[in-house]
Amino acid sequence: MDEHQIQKRRPVWVALSELWLDTELTTADLERIARVLADSGLSIAELRQVYLVEVAPVVAPNLLSVAGEWAGFNEEWLCSRIVRNLRDRPRRTRFWSWFPLTRWPMIYATERHWTRLVEFVQEYRDGQPAV
Repeated sequence: MDEHQIQKRRPVWVALSELWLDTELTTADLERIARVLADSGLSIAELRQVYLVEVAPVVAPNLLSVAGEWAGFNEEWLCSRIVRNLRDRPRRTRFWSWFPLTRWPMIYATERHWTRLVEFVQEYRDGQPAV
């Protein structure tokens, strides 16, 4: 991943990381996150890859912690961990993200939000209201 791709993905990483905070997201929160995703120019398939392979492996342990992060992840920490995961452990990270038994613990609490985000992104891009 080159520097241009990192800079393009950085706002998406930060926005998606909110799904793993120890807080309840509102519809307004999801709409704000979806706006960042829609503005990224990444396709839904690419955004799914970012969600599963880039962000989830780094931040999913937060929801398993007794005292999880709730105010927001440090952006520098988040981005450097994602880049390091992708560069140093690409095969293992992809395996964890796509194999059902290892994927489920990473996204069990966020998948319903992901589904709603996709609806909002499509609404923003198409100019049609989400159903």
